[in-house]
Amino acid sequence: MKVLVVGGGIIGCATADTLARGGARVVLFERGAPGGEASGAAAGMLTALGAGPRTQLQDLAVASWRLYPSVAAELLERTGVDVELVRRGTLYPIFTAGAIVETGVPPPLAAEFGVAILDEDETRAREPALSPRVRGALFVAGDHWVNNQRLVSAYAQAAAASGVEIRAGRAVTRILTAGGRAQGVLADGEEFGGDAVLIAAGAWSGELMATAGAKLRVRPARGQMLALSHVPPVLTHCVHGDEVYLVPRPSGELLVGATVERVGFRREVTAGGIAGLLATAIDLVPALGDRAITRTWYGFRPWAPDSLPVLGPWPGVSGLFIATGHYRSGIMLAPITARVMAEWILEGKPSIAADDFLPDRFVAGPRG
Repeated sequence: MKVLVVGGGIIGCATADTLARGGARVVLFERGAPGGEASGAAAGMLTALGAGPRTQLQDLAVASWRLYPSVAAELLERTGVDVELVRRGTLYPIFTAGAIVETGVPPPLAAEFGVAILDEDETRAREPALSPRVRGALFVAGDHWVNNQRLVSAYAQAAAASGVEIRAGRAVTRILTAGGRAQGVLADGEEFGGDAVLIAAGAWSGELMATAGAKLRVRPARGQMLALSHVPPVLTHCVHGDEVYLVPRPSGELLVGATVERVGFRREVTAGGIAGLLATAIDLVPALGDRAITRTWYGFRPWAPDSLPVLGPWPGVSGLFIATGHYRSGIMLAPITARVMAEWILEGKPSIAADDFLPDRFVAGPRG
């Protein structure tokens, strides 16, 4: 079976590798360099435990979280790339004594994720640099993080080693369909045929799907971020407030993110966006005010109206599949998305419940 994968971000590269290892012949198209958009612009946080009732999204995230240790080890063995999986946990600051009492430990995964409510002394012992306003914290030991740039690079190298033909610098401009079936793609004026087409082009997936007569309601959500010098380190854990998160990297940087902006594909870092992140970060950790800004950047997350991924076969066009809409969880969900999409394409159905993510839940039917 020949599968054409459009998009060389984390989802496209991971799925292409999984498909090839499952026996498919795979060609991956990426108009730029693999990981050059949202996948390379993320912070790499692996946070899978949510509050409230269990949902298919949380089940998907937990399944992916469980895969990450083996994924990191396998990628290191196969490519020599260390994706810098850090397992120190995340502190979620609490600012009033009343909130400490009211904060609940989300069952039933609390034990597996090492969840605990910390009082002020316990919180201060873990992170002395936190603001005096912090009165306690929810600590999730199971929250990990990776170097997402290294992760995408490792997946791309692994895919190539698995036999995936990677056509970087080739822009797909049209999905070719006939008789209600996907036939291939048009890339830089050249037609490429295949038995199945997977669109994993992130925030640009809607534009591509429109060429097949399909209306995909996925839009860009710009996220601005910055990095601070973190030598010597101020923080040991990831710290996740309501409006900012702080991620210490082994490289000696502290990542600060991220804005969420519905501004289309405006490619710019703004003074207001960076100023807001800095003010909130310094309010949470005052010592950061003395640290140098090492870089700023942005990315376009693919966002669907219900904030859920869009995964599965496209209704009305046989052989056409979609994997996008991961919003702020693309890195977290990459391993399980790769497995689910490979199962869908090669075996006809996934091994994990994914009905909530089917594209026919809110899109108009296409015309093949």
